[in-house]
Amino acid sequence: MSLPRRLHWTCKLLVAVVLLVACSNSDSGAEEEQFEASEQGVFVLCEGNFNAGNASLSYYNPQTREVQNAIFRRANDRRLGDTGQSICLHDSTAYIAVENSGIIWAIDTRTFRVRGQLTAGQTQHMSNPRYIHFLSDTKAYVTDLYAPFITIFNPQRMTYTASISTLQPDAYGYSSTEQLVQYGSEVFTNCWSYSNKLLVVDSERDVVKDSILLSSWQPKSMVLDARGKLWVVTDGGYATDEDSFSDNIPHLYRIDAATHHIELDQALDTDESSVQLATNPDGTVLYLINNDVYQMAITDAHLPVRPFITAERNERGLRHKLYGIGVDPHTGELYVADAVDYSQSGVVRRYTADGTLIDQFRVGINPNGFAFK
Repeated sequence: MSLPRRLHWTCKLLVAVVLLVACSNSDSGAEEEQFEASEQGVFVLCEGNFNAGNASLSYYNPQTREVQNAIFRRANDRRLGDTGQSICLHDSTAYIAVENSGIIWAIDTRTFRVRGQLTAGQTQHMSNPRYIHFLSDTKAYVTDLYAPFITIFNPQRMTYTASISTLQPDAYGYSSTEQLVQYGSEVFTNCWSYSNKLLVVDSERDVVKDSILLSSWQPKSMVLDARGKLWVVTDGGYATDEDSFSDNIPHLYRIDAATHHIELDQALDTDESSVQLATNPDGTVLYLINNDVYQMAITDAHLPVRPFITAERNERGLRHKLYGIGVDPHTGELYVADAVDYSQSGVVRRYTADGTLIDQFRVGINPNGFAFK
């Protein structure tokens, strides 16, 4: 997930500089801590602020309600990097894409120690990695913010394998692909920056085979439900005093993953750029962040008017910025990331499946993603 559009990134040359810092900068003299993580726990990735190099990783034990912050730095005596974009687990390894540093870390989920890394300099086309998807133990895709390529790498060896050309035209310097959702042998990816397309990748031949054109701009988040329907939410582009792009009205889509046919297109009432989707463990309930959190059954014809969970407000009555959502695949509990104001330590709130608050805890700046161990 990215920071608000008004903070959009304008200089690709910064990537090389930040990469050198992220890979070599240790907290000189700091002692590496020993961790033995619980069997069940939640990783919380915190994006940090762009160009500040303050991305971080937290670990939460839902049984004891204990949280450990900055675990990557504490376990490895080095910084995670600049702009923590996404995290996913495969077997006993957590893979973290740090976008502006141009690096993917592989860390042990028990000790939090680095097992391997893949940097932009080790690949042919990867520059700003965004999201990772595993096709097997030895094959994974990673999307990119700028490059019109999906990178293929071996997650066991953390080595570059090949690239898939997305054939996406450059728009204001971006040719981005984002999240990855698989249905059979097809992998769907959303082209977020200045685009209104979804691409369909043949994962057996590693080529783009089709595309789906949306009526709204900038598809931001995708999930697959229990019936094989792909749900997509757009942020609608953006509008500012200086420039404008599209109408800034988000849309929610339901697409048949088998036929690529759009079955539902609903314009949303509010315009929050941090739109996100998630489903419950069996894929029958949809959750949507759009200012607040909304809940709907996948058989419903439209999103409800009233929110399921309402965002907190500060003392001036301003709404906190909900920035990410995750659902525990074992319990169905919801974890909602609150960036507060994008500058201070964020808050994670844990809810039961019926929306009752269980716990809340502080993490790093701009928490945006969860991975469940």
